[in-house]
Amino acid sequence: MSVLITDGNERSTLAVTRALGRAGVSVTVASSNLRSLAGSSRYCSERLCYPSPMQAPQDFQAWLVDTIANRKYEVLIAMTDVTTFLVAQIREALAPYVRLTLPSEHEILLAQDKGYMLALGKRLGVACPETYMLEDDERLEDVASKVSYPVVIKPRFSWTLRQGQWVPGKVEYAHSAEELIAKYEKSHAKIPRPLIQEKIDGEGKGVFLLLWNGELKAAFCHRRLREKPPWGGVSVYRDSIPLDQEMLKKSLTLLQAIGWQGPAMVEYKVDSRDGQAKLMEVNGRFWGSLQLGVDAGINFPLILYRLALGEDVPVQLDYKVGVKSRWLLGDLDQLLIQLTHSRRENGFSRATTSKLQAGLDFMKFWEKDLHYEVFRFEDPGPGWYEWKSYVRETTRRADSQTEKASAH
Repeated sequence: MSVLITDGNERSTLAVTRALGRAGVSVTVASSNLRSLAGSSRYCSERLCYPSPMQAPQDFQAWLVDTIANRKYEVLIAMTDVTTFLVAQIREALAPYVRLTLPSEHEILLAQDKGYMLALGKRLGVACPETYMLEDDERLEDVASKVSYPVVIKPRFSWTLRQGQWVPGKVEYAHSAEELIAKYEKSHAKIPRPLIQEKIDGEGKGVFLLLWNGELKAAFCHRRLREKPPWGGVSVYRDSIPLDQEMLKKSLTLLQAIGWQGPAMVEYKVDSRDGQAKLMEVNGRFWGSLQLGVDAGINFPLILYRLALGEDVPVQLDYKVGVKSRWLLGDLDQLLIQLTHSRRENGFSRATTSKLQAGLDFMKFWEKDLHYEVFRFEDPGPGWYEWKSYVRETTRRADSQTEKASAH
């Protein structure tokens, strides 16, 4: 019983490592550095270091084929958009040696294309934010003159390969036609044809699904309680909610339409204006808040592992509602942003809590059914690793800002 997992510094990788390790699976964690978040776990059996998939993707692929051909792993799990895509590209070279848990390169590209998935969702009757994707015969100035502000400028892909290296996209916000045109052109130069989307205020929800051979094998719903940055970003504090049958049905239809295989999260935002859950994007991989699903009772990594081995696994839809998961250092970051940043500095949303209340909310360290995502007493290594990395990075940023101030 053995598995190789990529991207050791992802919190989702730590969740997979713990979930499989507790079940007796031998877990090898690979990363571009020998030491990593998941590699610090007591449930990690071995750590490996590979060439950076971001900076040297072909070297990473060559390393992966060579390593798996010469070592005995039953299953390979890629954890990020980039490594998932790179593994799919070489699936024929890997298939003789290891079982894979992902669809083809084509399906992955479809899932990662935000514009395509929103258009598909609309055709399938899924409510979506008003979104513009400029066609060849459309003028940016015309769109800028008719949208309601503020708007979101969202890269069509989160990552793109440019000159042999992966480059990340960035979500921007515009409050006027002039700002939209300037930011759109900058975004377009980096990743072509970004989306122009209405800014929706409301509660964020996610449907976690695991599909295998076209069938649903597990599902789970969560709600975002706090995000970093506060105006919309990665979830830092969330809870499990009852399985929303309507969102599940729409999400399943969406993924089945592209022939999806493996884990995915379909993200929605409940529009405060009409109460509709509107499709935001699809993450075709294990999601950042995976640990919440495991804590609530659905061991997605183990289900995936067993399916990859060819076992007949029953459908799992039952879990505990009201379980909370908190990424403490991410939550600290969001608090600092609330205390120091203007809401208009990037995103725009109505203030729902005062700075005092935000501080008081952060200080609630003990709650019923609250689990800390990274730090665990039975497995403290990742918590200490993350804390030391956080302090180093904070010190580095402070030194850099001091140097800049001195230069001026």
